[in-house]
This record gives sequence, structure tokens and C-alpha cells, in this order.
Amino acid sequence: MSAPARIGHDPAPLPPRGTRVVLDGLPGGPWTSAVEAVRDDVVLLDAPRLGGRPVRLPLRRPFVIAYAHRLVPCEVDAELVAEPSGGRGAYAARVSGEPRRIQRRRAVRVPVRLIARASLGDDHDGRPVGAVTENLSAAGALLRLPHAIGVDSVMRVSVECGGEAGTMHIAGRVVRCDLVPGGDRPWRVAIAFLDLPQPEEDRLVRFVFGCERLLRRHDGEAG
Repeated sequence: MSAPARIGHDPAPLPPRGTRVVLDGLPGGPWTSAVEAVRDDVVLLDAPRLGGRPVRLPLRRPFVIAYAHRLVPCEVDAELVAEPSGGRGAYAARVSGEPRRIQRRRAVRVPVRLIARASLGDDHDGRPVGAVTENLSAAGALLRLPHAIGVDSVMRVSVECGGEAGTMHIAGRVVRCDLVPGGDRPWRVAIAFLDLPQPEEDRLVRFVFGCERLLRRHDGEAG
């Protein structure tokens, strides 16, 4: 993960116990985890899980711990120096350098066009409306729809992410609805996701970070 632009030289604190974090730069990741404890320059991290099983991560490989402090995105460089004993316990990650505040949204938003289906509220019998995403993050999405949706309406959205991510079924609240004339879906509808279960949020974070890495790779090749 290439480091985003920093906000001045304002250091951030390490993530305290209970903080949800993203481990970026390790094989198969990014992975989501939680902080069990902080001891000087060592952060104890729950083992990420895939299909209910703990993930085996390599030691002595540089990576980045990404997290939010008071809604401000932060990150710190680290490497794993010890793994759970007998499959139990936590990984120990030794941090290097100061944690830093970064110029990124709390949830990374990537431009990606995916097929989606949307329906209002609890109308499970209603026919879903075809939609297309313009961008997606772990916090919300921007959809193109054939008709307007009122602000504050609650929607149920199914997004076809493909691959390991599969289909995401998400509830969201409409925060903006704008008309962009032209095409079969002239309404641009922004939604904020509501109460994503942790496994679903973890799956969405992994998908969004994967899309971001792919876009960066393509940008690098184009340059």
C-alpha cells in the first residue's frame, strides 16, 4: 500500500484495545482484525478469520495497520514478530515510526460499476429495481437508478461484487438524490449503509481495498 499524503506532521496515537483495524500489505489481504492490547511499541492483534478459520500470517514482513481515531483515518507501519501459540492468542506486531494521520476518507471509496438491485424499506414482495453503482465504500454507495428516491428513505440493495466477495445484501439510507439527464438511469442516489454485521463489513472492506489496489496498478501501468 503506498502511503497517502499526510496532514502536516501531526502524529496520531496507536489504536487502543478494541479498535477495528485493517492489515494491509500481507498476503491474501487486506485483512480485518481487532486490537487486544498495546504494550509500548507492540500491538497485539486478533488473528483474522476466513471461513471461520484463523488465517496464518507471515512474520517479519512489513505491512500497514490502518484505523480511525476520532473519525480521523490513521496508519502506522509494522511487522509481525510473534504468532498465536497453538492457534490461540494474538499476533504481536511491532510498530516502526510514528502513527500518522492521513488524507483519506474514513472508508475508502472507489469508482466501480457493478450491477445492483434496489428495493424500498421492508417491501420484500415488491419487484427490485435494476441499478448500477458509480462508486462503493464500506460506508456507502452511489447508485444510478431509473427514478428518484426520497431522501431519508431506507433501501435494501444487493450488489453483485463477483469473485470471493459474491453478492452483498445491504440496507442503506438515502442521503442525496440528484438528476443527471441522459441514459436509462438518470437519477444519482447516494446511500449510507446501516448497521452492517461485522462479517459483512469485513467482506466489503476486503473487496473495496482490492478494487483500490487494482486501480492503482492500472494507473501505474498507464503512466
